[in-house]
Amino acid sequence: MATLTQGVDLDPEKQTLLNQHKEKHFTAGEIVRDIIIGVSDGLTVPFALAAGLSGANATSSIVLTAGIAEVAAGAISMGLGGYYCISLIILVCL
Repeated sequence: MATLTQGVDLDPEKQTLLNQHKEKHFTAGEIVRDIIIGVSDGLTVPFALAAGLSGANATSSIVLTAGIAEVAAGAISMGLGGYYCISLIILVCL
C-alpha cells in the first residue's frame, strides 16, 4: 500500500527517495550581506574623496596619498567597530 504524503499517494520507491532527500540551502546570508556592504562602503568613500580632490585641482600625489590614508582609516574603523560590536554582544549574552 502506498504512503500518503500531503494528500498525494506515493509508491514505496518514491517515498523512500523522498525520505532520504535532504535540502541544502545557502546559509551564509549574513556573511554575504556584510561583504557587500563593506565593499560598497569601502569603494564609495575613496572614489568620492578622489573625485573631490581632483575637482579641487589637487596634484595626483595628494589625491593618491589621501586615498591610501582614507582606505587605511576606513579599514581600522570598520575593524574596531566589528570588534566592539562582538565584544558587546558577548558581554550582554554571557
